[in-house]
Amino acid sequence: MKIFIKVLLVVFLVYSCSKDDEAVTLSNESKLISFSIKEISESFNISNNNIVETIISEEQDLTNLTAIFTISPNAKAYIGNDLQTSGYSRNNYSNPVTFVIEAEDGTKTNYTIIVDIEANLLTFSVLELPSIPFNINDTNITATVPSGTDLTELTATFSLSGNSELYIGSTKQISGETKNDFSQAVTYDLKKNNELVKAYTVAIEEAPNTNPVAEAGDDKIAILVGSATTATINLDASKSYDAEAPLASYEWKLEGNTISTETLTSVELPLGIHVIELTVTDSSGTIATDTITVEVRMQGVYIPIDSEATFETKNLYNKIASLANSSEFAFGQEFPMSFQLNNLRTDLSTSDCKDITGEHPGVYGIDPHYLMYKTSEQKQLHIDEAKYAYNNGSIVTFDFHQQSRNDHKIYIDNITTSTDKSLMYDIVNNQNGSREWFYSELDEVLEIINNDLGFPIVFRLFHEMDGNWFWWGSSATNHSTQLYIDFYRLAADYIKERTNLVLFGWTPNQKLNINYYPGDTYVDVVGIDVYDGVSANLKTNLIELSDFAYNHGKVAILSETGKQNYVNSDIDFWTGNILSAIESGGSDIRIAWALAWFNAPWDSSQSNLFIPNTNSSDEVKNDFISFYNSPLTLFQSEVKALDVYN
Repeated sequence: MKIFIKVLLVVFLVYSCSKDDEAVTLSNESKLISFSIKEISESFNISNNNIVETIISEEQDLTNLTAIFTISPNAKAYIGNDLQTSGYSRNNYSNPVTFVIEAEDGTKTNYTIIVDIEANLLTFSVLELPSIPFNINDTNITATVPSGTDLTELTATFSLSGNSELYIGSTKQISGETKNDFSQAVTYDLKKNNELVKAYTVAIEEAPNTNPVAEAGDDKIAILVGSATTATINLDASKSYDAEAPLASYEWKLEGNTISTETLTSVELPLGIHVIELTVTDSSGTIATDTITVEVRMQGVYIPIDSEATFETKNLYNKIASLANSSEFAFGQEFPMSFQLNNLRTDLSTSDCKDITGEHPGVYGIDPHYLMYKTSEQKQLHIDEAKYAYNNGSIVTFDFHQQSRNDHKIYIDNITTSTDKSLMYDIVNNQNGSREWFYSELDEVLEIINNDLGFPIVFRLFHEMDGNWFWWGSSATNHSTQLYIDFYRLAADYIKERTNLVLFGWTPNQKLNINYYPGDTYVDVVGIDVYDGVSANLKTNLIELSDFAYNHGKVAILSETGKQNYVNSDIDFWTGNILSAIESGGSDIRIAWALAWFNAPWDSSQSNLFIPNTNSSDEVKNDFISFYNSPLTLFQSEVKALDVYN
């Protein structure tokens, strides 16, 4: 039995050894059967000489791509010493990559993976024609330019793919540098590895010419004041244009003689009617013309609506008319001396304006609200301020923030009593005793004008009526434009019968609103209250106001202005907005003054200033000093020299 078992063991061992001998025969297959890259849609071709290649049509980042491949059974793939796993391993294919396929028995086959980028001209434009689009259609590049465009020396900017280069003849083209003549079609040769790949033709066509448009502006009226013999007229051709390209030239002519070749210019014109011709020429030599008529007139006599106005009142009216019709304007402020930030000022020898410029304003704004509804001490302070203005030659103007009858509020949103919301209607229609109350309030104002002051003022009655904030504004019960007109006329008639020291002012909000205009027989001075004004809009609105004033025989003013928090958000407000608008308007803007709002004594923050004080930044103060130094602005001593009351 033991012998039998030993025989079986020997047989088993022999058999096992023969099987192990067969297992050591390993495969020598080392083929790359298929290859692709996950991030590339184009297919790869495996050639007989083991080149694995594809051509992609667009530039692409090749630095981190994922290969998907199949290889011989039991073989392995390497790049260098790094084992590759299909669908996982990432490599840089921006240059040829050697894939090594290693068979089971160690046999290796090298495959070169090449990702080539097709040579193409991808984009094309011309540096000197930034707004002109170029269309690339196969190998044809086309564009259309305005008539008269100079094509003789242009700089092409382009991008290429596939490490290719662009030539014209033997000259290599450098994008953004090389200049060529495109007045005829230009052929570019696209080369790769110094071999011609394809040729591109660039053809730039000129569009048919359209005529330019000349815009000389609106006709103008200029007023000669005093002994002046000529008026300075600003001419502006900036609205002229050519649809295709910038205009080549401008020419202004007067009576056949060239007076300027600038877009913006000015000319001195004597009394009379003058026709000025503007000629513009486009890049193709085509011209267009336009004319502007300028009438230079002498200032007439301005007659107040109060036929019994005092001699001083009449003089004041004609003097402020002369100021408005001149190239200058006075600077004013509401309560310039008595109001200052965080406190009343009882020392009337100075003001924020004087602290900064060395001069008080030329116009003082006074509000009866602070004389009637405050303490007797404050009333006297403001009366003394108004007298100081008059005695030193400045102009005094009143506005009235009148309180309502029962709630004693100015703003409609603060009023709760229905009769106060309908107060304007009740006054006009003589209801609920409101007219008697209203007249009694006006009597207090008249007492101040006639007895405390005794000199002429400009009284702006119930301003900003087209806004919705005051009880006489558009949110009042039964509001209508005619209701306001009747209300204004009622007040004007009452005042005119009891004093001859008032010039009557009408000042809507932001811009002229003639729907509320009480009529020429009720108004001496027209103005607009403009806050947060932008120069361009302010210029337009002041020109409209000036034209209206002249055509109706009235004096125009910028009755209130300023910008909240300007010391932080718009430090050059006074020169960059107010002054620049008036300067650029030239003789088209004719205003007697511009009045800043007050620096409120109940505020303590610099952000609530309307003109700078001594604590303001140097930038803010210097801007206001520049405004003061302008030859257009007049402050107290200069207004005093005009002797406006005599």
